[in-house]
Amino acid sequence: MAFTENNTLGRGRKLGSTNVATTSIKQNLQMLVENNMETLDTDLKALSPKDRIKAITDLCKFIIPTLKQVDAEVTNTTDLTFLDQFSETQLQILLENS
Repeated sequence: MAFTENNTLGRGRKLGSTNVATTSIKQNLQMLVENNMETLDTDLKALSPKDRIKAITDLCKFIIPTLKQVDAEVTNTTDLTFLDQFSETQLQILLENS
C-alpha cells in the first residue's frame, strides 16, 4: 500500500507530537545535572585549564544548538564597483560636499 497523506492506520507519530521517551530522558538528565551542580563545579575547577575548556565546550554541545556549515558562492555580475558608476566630476562634487 502506498503512503497516503493523513493516513491514520499507518505507523508513526502524528505530525508535531512529542517523543515521550526523549522527553523523559531530557527531564531526567536535567534533574541529574541540577542535583549535582556543586559536584560538577568542583570537578571542573580541579581540571587543568586546557581540560576545563575542553569539558565546557563539550558540554555546550548539549545546551547550544550547533550551526550547520553553509557553502555560499558569490558571483560578481558586473566589474563595476559602486564608485565606478560616477564620473570624475561627480566624485569631486561628492567629496567637496562631505
